[in-house]
Amino acid sequence: MRLIIKRCMSQTSYSVIESSFPEDIITSGDYESAENLLTKKSIPSEILAESFYRLGNRFYSSEQKEAAELAWKKSRELTDITSEFASITVPVSRNQKKYYLQTIGSVILLIVCLYVFIFTLFPREPEPFQFTTFRSTSGELSFWDEWWNTGRPVTRSMRQRFGPEQLWPMLQRTLENLFGTQNDELSEDIREKLKRWLELSRKPQFSKGPTDYYALTGRGLFEAKEFEDALSTLNDGLHYAESTEQLEQLYQDLGTVYYYKGYKLQPNGLAKYDLDAVRNSVKSYEMALRFGEDPYLYGNLGWGYYLLGDYSSSIESSLHSLALKPDLNYARMNLGIAQLKKGDYELAFSAYASLKQHSPGLDEYEGGIRDLRELQQEFPGLHPFSNFIMGLLYLQQGRHKEARTAWQKFVSQNFSEPFWQHRARLLLKKMETE
Repeated sequence: MRLIIKRCMSQTSYSVIESSFPEDIITSGDYESAENLLTKKSIPSEILAESFYRLGNRFYSSEQKEAAELAWKKSRELTDITSEFASITVPVSRNQKKYYLQTIGSVILLIVCLYVFIFTLFPREPEPFQFTTFRSTSGELSFWDEWWNTGRPVTRSMRQRFGPEQLWPMLQRTLENLFGTQNDELSEDIREKLKRWLELSRKPQFSKGPTDYYALTGRGLFEAKEFEDALSTLNDGLHYAESTEQLEQLYQDLGTVYYYKGYKLQPNGLAKYDLDAVRNSVKSYEMALRFGEDPYLYGNLGWGYYLLGDYSSSIESSLHSLALKPDLNYARMNLGIAQLKKGDYELAFSAYASLKQHSPGLDEYEGGIRDLRELQQEFPGLHPFSNFIMGLLYLQQGRHKEARTAWQKFVSQNFSEPFWQHRARLLLKKMETE
């Protein structure tokens, strides 16, 4: 399964909307029916735009590309409409212009007075840190900066930590400069992710987690897929960590960035991995474990060990994860596929069969099926039991046609344990009589 990144925003509303689509609408590419179902619901434009975007993803996963394009187009239109309403301002009447000009003059005079006051009484604040090579190294300042900084002493302390109140303006300036000058061709998808990340950072509950400048900037760079700069920033942040909790979170973030740096999605929707990046990811997660335990950390370690072929460590980490959080379904599927790879078919079956009592979501099921397909792609014909498990996952979702296809393929393959092929035939026979 893919790594799971903990977020503050709930997906409940989107899951309810997605579950209302019959599977035949998705597989047949019936965009009009799906659009009618969505537009009948009384939901805000922002959620409706996101729902059409996710609908497009589901159409694309079912190889209904034309329907996917229509859903994505509808999502963009709704997003544009929302932006237009948000930007409407009240026009200023002509009778007020003279008053406004007088006000502006007064404000300018006040600013000049404040500058003289600040210049004489307060020292200049230091730059928090230089976190990427995008920042200028020439030492040159603009005319405004030279005028503003002239004569003001600089505070030399670099050990200051910043809370949300001080951090937010710095992040806005830094990221605006970074993405405005060096990344003009970023896709709309990445821009939207960065926007959501910045909005999340404003929320009050975020103050419960790390508010360190390095950690937050590293996460912003990660969301924008600037992996090298995210790694550099997070590594710099390790020098300023003041508690074991901060060290654990920084190393865990490093592990996630390394993983996605090596994650390569192919046109068929399956992934390939740069094992050097995965190895660095595992090392970072192992370092995080020195400072604290977390079910997601163990779950991600289980998947990393699996990709590196260390199936015993993968199984051990997944079991740790499930002991801390039994409903962590992606860790349960990591456990099952590692046991399958080791040839422990009864244990693998038990792990996957126990999923249903924890009510996995559609995305979790699709992730587990993709993992099995990637295994088949990497080792064609070597793991026929993966087809039996795929049939089981399809059956748990009520997708009988796909389950029947997977089991028929399984019984046609050579397999060392006749018991499982006999069981598959019984299941197929039962499906025919129902």
